Amino acid sequence: MTGRRRSWPSRTLAVAALAVCLAADPGAGSAAAQNVRVLVAEGRPALTVGSPGGLTITDATGRRVLAHRGSAATVDLEGQAFRGRLLVQPWNGALAAVNEVDLEEYLLGVLKDEIPPGWPAEAAKAMAITARTYAVYQIQQNPGALFHLRATTASQVYGGATGEDPRTSWAVQATRGQILTFGGQPIPAFYHSCSGGVTEDALDVFGANFDTIVGVADQFSLGCPYALWVERLTSREIERALQQAGSPIGRLLRIEDLLRTRTGRILRLAVHHTRGTLVLEGKRFREALGNEVIRSTDFEVRADPGGFTFVGRGWGHGVGLSQWGAKEMADLAYQYQDILRFYYPLAEIRTLTGQ
Repeated sequence: MTGRRRSWPSRTLAVAALAVCLAADPGAGSAAAQNVRVLVAEGRPALTVGSPGGLTITDATGRRVLAHRGSAATVDLEGQAFRGRLLVQPWNGALAAVNEVDLEEYLLGVLKDEIPPGWPAEAAKAMAITARTYAVYQIQQNPGALFHLRATTASQVYGGATGEDPRTSWAVQATRGQILTFGGQPIPAFYHSCSGGVTEDALDVFGANFDTIVGVADQFSLGCPYALWVERLTSREIERALQQAGSPIGRLLRIEDLLRTRTGRILRLAVHHTRGTLVLEGKRFREALGNEVIRSTDFEVRADPGGFTFVGRGWGHGVGLSQWGAKEMADLAYQYQDILRFYYPLAEIRTLTGQ
């Protein structure tokens, strides 16, 4: 690890390569009402860190200061700025970096990437509450974990301070502390791009423990750009994708859906090939072929010469808030409370204590 803006002593580099905490401010994050830990880098042989104004480097506990050079509002990792602290340590045979940051500051770096800055105000506020709820739920699932969330679509896209935009940051501030609850507890507030006309029961996508989010008929998503999509793939492209995903098959013969959810999405399908039959969950099939290619599991498939054509509806897993549907509702003058009640009919909005 090397300093980006300053030349750090070699002894500091040696310690940093083991396990260190880097803070933009010596006390950053220590007094926050609620912090979240986000995995922002992993599998790296080395990491470049720095700051426009300086850094405080401590041991992994954050108690013993190893070096201090000035102060700044953010700390940089590979040229990307983050608020709060960075914990760098070995993980899975390489280096990982975790950003520990105040929950509300974390959301500032999420919202711009999860909703376009030019979208209507009520949609932005609904998205802020949804993203906050999702983060709080994940924190509570394993509070002592090395990290609670990833900075990618595996959790929520997070760009740190570099990813903030005042056109979305205000929505975080306007809804400060508000979350969605059921029975007084935060719900797993899943969301997606576009439902295509009906949202999905969470238990059919994520398992029986997720029964607090139920699907609803969603007329507000019928006009989104992905309400209807068509994708054609050759047989060889599908064979190769399944093989790369760990399911080697013979020559593809046909694809048959075996079981659909209440809302019509594919739960399980069969891939018939010259060596036998491969049975897959619909979401695993989608992942294997690419979530950007097969945009949802709500599709029909037909064989044509040399390949298969997929005709589908919506983009994403379909659970919870539809971002495009929220935009349409806001355009029609619905308030953020109305949007959240529509997509999470079993939930109520509450404010976190201490906010």
